[in-house]
Amino acid sequence: MIYAVGLATDGTLAHFIGEAVVERSEPVTLIDLGDLVEEGAWRFALPDDGDSWVLAGDRRHDLSPSDGYFCRLADLSVFEDDATRTVRWQSLLTSFTAWLDRVPGTVVNRPGAPGDNGSKPLHEVTLARHGFEVPESLSGSDPGRLRAFADAGPTIVKALSGVRADSRLVTGAEFDDFVPPQGPVHLQRYVAGSDVRVHVCGADVHAEEALSSAVDYRTAHPRDVEFRPHDLPAGLAARIVACTHDLGLAFAGWDLKRDAHGSYWCLEANPMPGYDWYDRRAGGAITASLLRLLTGGPA
Repeated sequence: MIYAVGLATDGTLAHFIGEAVVERSEPVTLIDLGDLVEEGAWRFALPDDGDSWVLAGDRRHDLSPSDGYFCRLADLSVFEDDATRTVRWQSLLTSFTAWLDRVPGTVVNRPGAPGDNGSKPLHEVTLARHGFEVPESLSGSDPGRLRAFADAGPTIVKALSGVRADSRLVTGAEFDDFVPPQGPVHLQRYVAGSDVRVHVCGADVHAEEALSSAVDYRTAHPRDVEFRPHDLPAGLAARIVACTHDLGLAFAGWDLKRDAHGSYWCLEANPMPGYDWYDRRAGGAITASLLRLLTGGPA
């Protein structure tokens, strides 16, 4: 049995379920965290005693620790005004993640995986230690240092945390009126070239190149971006697979830049990639890899 755990409103989760059930006749059951908080109940036993379950309305799902779980967990407690619902969100996420971290089945990805993408400076150090070329960067609140870094060459500003945000070019002059309480800011040297998105699922590697004049191709209109399948050098592909495993992940979305000389620069490894956009162009190949992994087959 495969369970998809997250929010029914999540487009990536909906794509996974639709691709699995409609296109590949693979039974997948949705566990909607929102439904559980709204009107559900749950029991997660540690160690599992064979009686772990979730109940949403009149639908009960008996959870086997050996099943496969595709997880896109989201904690919406911070958006709740009602204290009872806030506690229910926190209780559900705390107990469910503890259970998912310890069951022997395949969990993609385990909530406690030590991926450090939530802190970009730390994440970049990790990637560099794994042998990847990582653009020079600076994080801080000192206006002089930020201005000097931006003046030294093409620079982008990006999110310091793991929160989804668009990147853009920034100039040193933009820090003339900057004051430290506005920081910290994360700057990175801009690498001109094409973008390469790599999805790793187990040992499977799916790569696509995006050619666009935009600084961040995700902000461009789709008609202004040329997408094409991409073959990574074998050594780089092997390093990405190995690093994904070392980060405790079974599934990750890697962002690379390929410069005019053909060199690859590593920007980040996303532990919960919104992969549906890429999967549609790949004919469902990424979902197929996920299903093989979740059912115990070779990735």
